[in-house]
Amino acid sequence: MEKDEATILYESIVKRLEFVKTKDLDGIAFSIAFETGSRAIDSFYIAASKIKNAILVSNDKIQVESARKFGVEAYYLLDEFEKVKEMIP
Repeated sequence: MEKDEATILYESIVKRLEFVKTKDLDGIAFSIAFETGSRAIDSFYIAASKIKNAILVSNDKIQVESARKFGVEAYYLLDEFEKVKEMIP
């Protein structure tokens, strides 16, 4: 990939990103970990998805299962790639 192409791709991805402050996640992340039994780091990703009302896409099956337990729409990329691909505009 040429540098110009990489820059264009990077910029198109970055403009779609939304950031969440870690301090905004800790209360809900604790609730998620407690209610679902998820790992601490997973609970932060799930919390970010919940706060932003976003879909979680992961290659971590346990993380996806925990997200679904908490009511977050989540997809396990290795099994659900086609569904995820259809959602991308």
